[in-house]
Amino acid sequence: MAADIRQRCLEEATRLFVAHGYHGISMREIAEQVGVSKANLYHHFRDKEALFLAVLEENLARLDAIVHEARQRESTPRGRITHILLALAASAPEQRAIIRLADQELGQISPQARETFGRLYHERFTGPIEAILQEGMAAGVLRPMDVHQATWALLGMVYPFFHPTSEAIPPPTAETIHQLVSLFFDGLTPRA
Repeated sequence: MAADIRQRCLEEATRLFVAHGYHGISMREIAEQVGVSKANLYHHFRDKEALFLAVLEENLARLDAIVHEARQRESTPRGRITHILLALAASAPEQRAIIRLADQELGQISPQARETFGRLYHERFTGPIEAILQEGMAAGVLRPMDVHQATWALLGMVYPFFHPTSEAIPPPTAETIHQLVSLFFDGLTPRA
């Protein structure tokens, strides 16, 4: 039962943090939306920062599972990156938006919490993407380049699609993901 309440708190907090930002929502409002007392919410999360970090860490676990699945199912860097991006695109809007939320709201939490999240983000998401690209470079299927910059260029291309309510940018479709992957791996130059 306690695990169910904790999970409901995480789900509702995710929705509310995405909709209102870190400072736009209170622990009281989260507790009300979940249907628990504020004391019960504090039983599971010592404060709003701990709840916010738990939301981010739950998302990182999901990202880690997506990357692991991509490595198991696909054998090429392009296939793995495509698999990851398609899985992210298929996620609920709030889950896609967590990546942007983390970037936008990290300045609201303590330096120690930012450092912890940054380390976990690299271990579970950006580091594995760097490894996929590095393996492609080592195998000669990708040209050598700074793998860190290549990873951030890729993520920079897809981040706009991680916003849940942007009217200017529609939700990513499979076709959109394939176009982004083609742009990243092939560029805009026509093939000879």
